[in-house]
Amino acid sequence: MCGIAGAINAELTIDSLNLIRHRGPDFQNCVHENLGVHSVFLGHTRLAILDLSPSGNQPMKSNCGRYTLIFNGEIYNHLELRKKLTSVAFGGTSDTETILYYLIKFGIDAVRDFNGIFAFALLDKKEERMYLARDMFGVKPLYYYQKGNTLLFGSELKIIKDNPEYEKAIDLDALNTLLSFRYNPAPKTIFKGINKLEASSYMVFDKNLNSKQVNFWPRKQKINHIISEADAVAEYGFLFEQAVKRQALSDVPIGVLLSGGLDSAMVGYMLSKHSDKQLKTFTVGFEGKGNFNELNDARETAKFIKSDHYDIFMNLEQFLETFSMSYYHTEEPIAAATIPPLYHVSKLAHEHVKVVMSGQGADEPMAGYKRYRGEKIIGDYGKILNILPLNAIQKLFPANIALERGIYSSRFKNEVDRFVAIFSLFTPELKQKLFKPEIAAIAFTEQRNLFDGILANSDSNANSLNRLLYLDTRSLLPDSLLLFNDKITMAHSIENRVPFLDMDLIAFIESLPIKYKLNGKITKYAQRKAAAKFLPGHIINRKKKAFETPIGIWFKQKLGNTLIELIEKPNSFSREYFNIPFIKNMVELHKNRKRDYEKHLFILLSLEYWYQNFYSQNFSDVVLEKHINATI
Repeated sequence: MCGIAGAINAELTIDSLNLIRHRGPDFQNCVHENLGVHSVFLGHTRLAILDLSPSGNQPMKSNCGRYTLIFNGEIYNHLELRKKLTSVAFGGTSDTETILYYLIKFGIDAVRDFNGIFAFALLDKKEERMYLARDMFGVKPLYYYQKGNTLLFGSELKIIKDNPEYEKAIDLDALNTLLSFRYNPAPKTIFKGINKLEASSYMVFDKNLNSKQVNFWPRKQKINHIISEADAVAEYGFLFEQAVKRQALSDVPIGVLLSGGLDSAMVGYMLSKHSDKQLKTFTVGFEGKGNFNELNDARETAKFIKSDHYDIFMNLEQFLETFSMSYYHTEEPIAAATIPPLYHVSKLAHEHVKVVMSGQGADEPMAGYKRYRGEKIIGDYGKILNILPLNAIQKLFPANIALERGIYSSRFKNEVDRFVAIFSLFTPELKQKLFKPEIAAIAFTEQRNLFDGILANSDSNANSLNRLLYLDTRSLLPDSLLLFNDKITMAHSIENRVPFLDMDLIAFIESLPIKYKLNGKITKYAQRKAAAKFLPGHIINRKKKAFETPIGIWFKQKLGNTLIELIEKPNSFSREYFNIPFIKNMVELHKNRKRDYEKHLFILLSLEYWYQNFYSQNFSDVVLEKHINATI
């Protein structure tokens, strides 16, 4: 696991690589190549996991000198791929060397054979082509910016944002999307001109720097309506165990980020079963009782799986301080209360291991969230809901945000429009009031096109909830949850593996009828049944806690005042784009319990902290050194 960076007709140096040194403190290097008449710089920072020797260092050139590869990730089936390369005299045992020669032999479309997490750039000097690629589910990020004959790309935005060739600006369309969804689906970012490469895609640049994007894994979803429950449970158990065994490939010890829930407990048990090393597990929580504290549950799980367990407490001051500075690492203004605890547990894990597994990616394909129940009700009983006085019901409960969003989304008869509405926190009407008058028209910009391409590959005859799960797995996951999980763990030089997103496991899950995912009120139905073969019932059936924090309460108190202080600053983000009196009114309505604006205010607070700690910063050596020392 590493960091990659590249530039065509722009300068990239070792000093530039220092901006992402946290992703790979073991080795850094930058090489100068040519793509026809164009000057190319390729840089890499290495976190050594497989083949700890110098033979795994990058950028890696082929023996013939024609190809150069920079690669971030892990290919779990690389030993199987090597068996097809019998004529290659390998110099080491790294997966980097494997995929370099695999792509040389079978071509760029052979990337579909890679079972793993990755982002890479491959230069072919003879054909005068450059390829950029990102894994099936977007576990590893890859940003790029092109203007004329200049191309910049990297694992993190810092590489592009701080390059003199990039002129910093806000993309208003992306800001509008962010306020709707709380993240920007690829290819959007809030930086004008900077894109995220979409998951399961590669781009090819020719000698004239013309580009083409290709979806290398356009697999169509097809629901298997005749599979029995017994077969579904057995196959799920087999594929999950296979996924953990695959991802246990490492030349260094692997730990587990352990919550009190089912998903990480399954990962911990299965990893301990297939590892000959003592398993280490790590947990973070607040002191006190509530859904923000999973420490006791995690300790109980650790005792059951016999792990060497470590945990830490966070107080509220640490949470707020970490939340503010975390945007140096997340780089995009994602409003997620789980970021500060992830930061602290990653820092703890860094003291003991280089690699962790987590339960990330289990909820989206298997209907693990409460909000999925709402879509199933709407999908099953939409005609009945249309004749109920929903607007009158909503007026009786003005501070119930879940009810408000459910009623809002139920108004849309078109399925894709309803999915957009389900995701939308700031509705177009609310955004129109929030934006300054001169830009308010963007509030009604069409957004369904962000999801149309993904849903085109879902089963058109599937239950609407199954299609929503397919969408979440390919949008919410790669461009929000997986993105900040990568950034925060890599900020501490920790590789985070996600066995629930194994390509074979997901392909099987997405073929299952919805009854094996959400069965009555039972979420992740087949998963729970499979887990019953090796975990006790009290672990399987624990109430989902999802690391909640009392953000809504804080906004009724000091945090509401903090937000007002931030937006009133002369150089605030809100002064540039928003109606400040309207935000103040939102705070007052929330404080007086007349409306629940917790999540809305949290987005606005996130934007202000991001604007101060990332967008407006030029990372000098002093700032850079501070962050490196704090995270490594």
